[in-house]
Amino acid sequence: MSPAPVTALAAILGSVTGALGCSLSTWIAQRHQDRRDLLAKKIFHREELCSDFITESARLLIDALEHSVSDPKSLIPAYALLSRIRLSSSPDVLATSEEVVRDIIRTYSKANLMPEEVRLGAASGENPL
Repeated sequence: MSPAPVTALAAILGSVTGALGCSLSTWIAQRHQDRRDLLAKKIFHREELCSDFITESARLLIDALEHSVSDPKSLIPAYALLSRIRLSSSPDVLATSEEVVRDIIRTYSKANLMPEEVRLGAASGENPL
């Protein structure tokens, strides 16, 4: 075999190998970028869900300290958030969230506090539950 075809064949195979390596590298990088984006979206969704749950729970807890439950419909948003937590969070987070809702319901059955008593308890760091 003469050296010219061997050189040409080596150049072609080198180009094909380089192109395949570059294409494979790009595909892997894109795949990992997609995974990172999906993970970031899931984390953002969970943070938003937890933030909404904390806001609603705090509102209900203050309401429970000052009032008796007159309308159970006021608990629907907390239960809706709890159901969303059930879909996307770990068992530990779910158990803690369920305990928060149970504490709120127990607080509704206790004696009502005056707004000043709630403020004093918050300022002193006492747990009214």
